[in-house]
Amino acid sequence: MRAEQVQAFIDVTEHGSFAAAARHTGLKRSTLSAAVNALEDSLGVALFERSGNSLTLTAVGDSVLPDCYRLLTSASRIKKHCHQHLQGVESQLGIARDDALPEVFWRQVMHDLKQQFPLTAISVYLVPPQEHTQFVQRQTVDIAFGLYTAEGIDANAANLAPVSMRLVAAPHHPLSRLPSVNRDDLAQYTQVCLTHVQDDKLISEALFSGNYLGLTMFEVIRDAVINATGWALLPYPLVKGALEAGTLCTLNHDLALESHYYRYVESDNCGVVATALLNKVTHFLATLN
Repeated sequence: MRAEQVQAFIDVTEHGSFAAAARHTGLKRSTLSAAVNALEDSLGVALFERSGNSLTLTAVGDSVLPDCYRLLTSASRIKKHCHQHLQGVESQLGIARDDALPEVFWRQVMHDLKQQFPLTAISVYLVPPQEHTQFVQRQTVDIAFGLYTAEGIDANAANLAPVSMRLVAAPHHPLSRLPSVNRDDLAQYTQVCLTHVQDDKLISEALFSGNYLGLTMFEVIRDAVINATGWALLPYPLVKGALEAGTLCTLNHDLALESHYYRYVESDNCGVVATALLNKVTHFLATLN
């Protein structure tokens, strides 16, 4: 039993006759007939009842038809998997990332990757960027994307693009009423900042004081600031919509805040899918400048 014989059986079944199947597939009628006959011989049963030019499925033909569809689907997947392997396409890809870039971007890029590489199993883990290098080094993930400060860059990470940051608070927060803010002003109020795990301890990236609320995701930080829980330093791509909607406002200041860069860390065995993802992230960052 060969896949092309099963395909001929299905084509004839779907089109009702050898002649119709031949017209649809572009194969000769004799080729289809020979394939179906060979399939029947190999199975030892008649799949069709033939009466002149009329064809109807036998009881056994009707019963095996669903499995024939499954067989062709499996054969197609085997071929695609082998083709992907020869092309260097990963069968699995583990990704770690933060949420400095908008979720709408990540939803679309994951959709696009699955459309382009439907047989690659993709896992995405949302984690603060300070933890990315250890995840790659332990081979928990293959590639990681995140926002780093100039001091926070790891030797294994590579720069993609600088990211503009905004010092923000809710419009009705006391800091928003000041014409400009300084370190002392900020220290009087809660900073909502990023928290990560280091040596089994929670470390919070507070800037000017010990008065902070540490959270592990930028989006959760943004929402806490919108709720006037405190102020925060956040990536502009993430707060752009809230600033335009007026649910956040930028604090006026002359502070020398650290430069931030969007970077990636990758393992040594990244292939075609990881490269495609890296290109999509790079292109998106270019549209922000």
